Amino acid sequence: MRKHARNWMMKVVLGLIIVVFVFYFGSLRGRRQTETIAIINKAPISRSEYVKEYHNVIDMYRQRFGNNLTDDFLKALNPKQQAFDNLINKAVILTKADEFNLNVSEEELKESIVNYPAFQRNGVFDRRIYEQRLSFQRLTPEDFEALQKKMLRIDKLERLIKESAKVSEGEVFDIYGLQNQKIKVDFIKIAVKDFADKVTPTEEKLEEYLEGHGEEFRIPKKAKLEYITYLGKNFADEATVSDDDVEDYYNYHQDEFTDDKETVSPLSEVKDKILPKLKLAEGMDIAHDRAKTAHDTIYQEENFEEYVKKNDLTIKRADIFYGGGPLPAQLAKLKDLSEYAFDSSEGEILPVLSDDTGHCVFRVVSIENSYIPKLGDVKDKVKARYIDDASRELGKERAESILEQLKKGKALVTVSTKEGYDISESDFFLPGSTIPGIGFSEELGEAIFDLSEKKTIPDDVFYIDGNFVVIQFKEREKLDEKDWEEKKEALRIALLQMKGERYFQLWLEETKTLMIEKGELEIVKDIESL
Repeated sequence: MRKHARNWMMKVVLGLIIVVFVFYFGSLRGRRQTETIAIINKAPISRSEYVKEYHNVIDMYRQRFGNNLTDDFLKALNPKQQAFDNLINKAVILTKADEFNLNVSEEELKESIVNYPAFQRNGVFDRRIYEQRLSFQRLTPEDFEALQKKMLRIDKLERLIKESAKVSEGEVFDIYGLQNQKIKVDFIKIAVKDFADKVTPTEEKLEEYLEGHGEEFRIPKKAKLEYITYLGKNFADEATVSDDDVEDYYNYHQDEFTDDKETVSPLSEVKDKILPKLKLAEGMDIAHDRAKTAHDTIYQEENFEEYVKKNDLTIKRADIFYGGGPLPAQLAKLKDLSEYAFDSSEGEILPVLSDDTGHCVFRVVSIENSYIPKLGDVKDKVKARYIDDASRELGKERAESILEQLKKGKALVTVSTKEGYDISESDFFLPGSTIPGIGFSEELGEAIFDLSEKKTIPDDVFYIDGNFVVIQFKEREKLDEKDWEEKKEALRIALLQMKGERYFQLWLEETKTLMIEKGELEIVKDIESL
């Protein structure tokens, strides 16, 4: 090539080679960049690593939840974000482990492997099982041991940071108190219904209320239906069931005929139980055939009434509402009835719809659109709702007035006497969402945690089961010292673990933020693009 370098043909060849190199290695470099999701200390984390981690997360949840892992449940768990975070977190921790010179000895590696339960038989490490399991995962021992070393280094640094957490006995006692110390409260109930007599709405007020709350009274879209039914039980007598059918059922369902002592009843004793089941099952098939015949005939000939009359059937009628509502008992289990009805037009015949008792053929008589009714049509409902709302507002005003007096330092007994209400006293209870004598309220339950001898009154009143409630802290039950002594060590360990975990997560987030600011960590792809 040197000899002929001045030849014009050689120049062309060299030019082509240069172009090929530029395009090939340029495109390869570009492809590598598009496959990189993050870069940490100039080392890329590839998309293939993310995909592998993503499948690991999915497999973990499948093993944990089995058939309970629905698509919606899995989506809520957000495995994509978890896999992405796992990869970044591992890379960050390993980088810091390098800085801290945290290494794993061969002895530590060996101990971790031989003590791994999945590689043991009867509690003893089994080399054959070890190699089989790695082979199943398509891993060589060398690959697995390299991965295991990384995990051990991650565990070392994680443990080092978590061990920096400390817990005082005071902190443990506070947690014990939250879990075990009961309190007692005084309270006043203001019943909303007691204000109903004070509310006398005029026609004009009701019109205004309906105008402002029209959507609450909206009549939903309605479909009027006519239908005929074919019940399986009505055709069971037409069914033919052979002795072989009965015997087959018996052989395949012997668990139905086994008692608590694992004794199976003989066929002769249970034949009379099997026969009606098989007749009903075949009766359902016959009923479906009759319903399908009726549907096809009516659909083609458009002769619903004529077909009913000719076959001595009975037309039933029902109204169904878009978005749900009460249905006749016989229609309640029919799947997709509402969807079919509201996707159809007047006079249309719906497909045969079935439940576990039989089959139905429907005709849509009419479809009525949704509307807000006139006051005259719903006056009683509007009036009742207006009185409820106005009574509730009056009850709230009275409760807030009592609370305001207590905040100004007046005694509960003084205020209650003045306002004409009795004071009630709860039993001792653990602060939570259910309060003895008052009922269930998450908001009040949370507010009670803030009450003490120093702050005896919450900031708000609470509406519970038709009453507004004003409460005041009364006293705290003395803790059981013996129980505290028995439980404090276990509680200390649990609190230490929680605190250590929080320390580690804070350290990890702060470390990632600092590395990003210094340019040591670059997130190339966001989770939405993966």
